[in-house]
Amino acid sequence: MAESVVWTYPGRSVTSRVARVLIRATARPVLALWAKFPRFPWPYWALEVATALLPAVRGVRRSRIALTHCAMERTDRGGSPRDGAILYLHGGAFLVGGIRSHRRLVSRIVRTTGVSAFAVAYRQLPHHSMSTSISDCLEALQRIIDSGVSVDKIAIVGDSAGGYLALMVARAAERGGTGRVACIGCMSPIIDLDPTGKLRAPESNCDPLIPPTALTTMWREISVAEPDVEYLRSLREIATASSTELAQLPPLLIQVGSDEILRPDSDALVALSAAARGDVALELYPGQVHVFQAGADLIPEARVALNRMADHIVRHLVADERRRSA
Repeated sequence: MAESVVWTYPGRSVTSRVARVLIRATARPVLALWAKFPRFPWPYWALEVATALLPAVRGVRRSRIALTHCAMERTDRGGSPRDGAILYLHGGAFLVGGIRSHRRLVSRIVRTTGVSAFAVAYRQLPHHSMSTSISDCLEALQRIIDSGVSVDKIAIVGDSAGGYLALMVARAAERGGTGRVACIGCMSPIIDLDPTGKLRAPESNCDPLIPPTALTTMWREISVAEPDVEYLRSLREIATASSTELAQLPPLLIQVGSDEILRPDSDALVALSAAARGDVALELYPGQVHVFQAGADLIPEARVALNRMADHIVRHLVADERRRSA
C-alpha cells in the first residue's frame, strides 16, 4: 500500500487508554453474551431510550423529516450553512442505535463543517432485512436531492455498519442513475459482512469491543432475515469487487483503530483501490476503540479524527463547486 494512502496518528492519550480498558471490561462481555444467545428478547430499543437526553453540541438546530417507513433528522448550524449536505448513516451492527444515539456525533460534524446533515433512522434487524435498510437510506438520499441539493454536492458518512451502508448506497445511487456523490467518509466500517477472512487474522481477538463471535452471529442474523438469496449474495459486492471497480468509488476516507477486528476490511479495500489509482485514504489510530470518534468530548484523538473527516467533506464539496463553475 502506498505510504501516501495511509496516515497514522502519532501516539496515544491517557484518556483513550482508560476508555479502552473500561470498554473491554463492560461492553465486550455484553456483545459476547448477545452472540451466544441472539434469540433472547434483547431490548434493542434501549440504546435509543438511554441516549434520549444526550444533547447535540451547542450552535446547531434540528428538525424531523418523515420518510415512507422511517424518519430522518436534519441538523444545521443556522445562519447561512455551507452549500451541500451530509447523509449520515449510523452504526450499531444493523441492530441498535439511531438518531438519538448519534446526535452528538452528527452535530459535531455539522458544527465543524458548516454543512447540514441528515441522519436516518433506517429500519433494522431482526425485524427487517438488509435490503430494507438500504432501501430506506436510498430514499433518504433521494429526499435530499428532491429538496434541491445536487447529488454531487452530497457527502455520505457512516460509522461501523453505517460505513457499510454508506458504500452500498453510494454505489447503488450511481449504478441506478441517481448520480455520483461528492465523497464518502467511513469510521471503523464493516465492509465484508462474511467474517471468515477477518477471523483468520491473528489479531482478531485483540479488539477491545467486538468479540469474533459477534461477527459470526451478525452475519447469520443477516442471512436469516434476507429472503432473497441472490440479494444476500450481492450484499458482499464491495468486498468482492475488483480493484478497478473500487477505484471508481467517490473519494473515500476511512478511519479505523489500529487493532480493530474490522481493520482487515479497510486494509483490503484501500490497497485494491489505490492499486488502480482510486481516490482513497486510510487513517490508522493506534489502540483506539471501535468508533472512538463518538468520544470526542473526552478523547483528543477523536477530535483530531473528526476534524480530518470534516476537512475531507469540505474539500470535496468545494472542489466539486469549483469544477462546476470552471
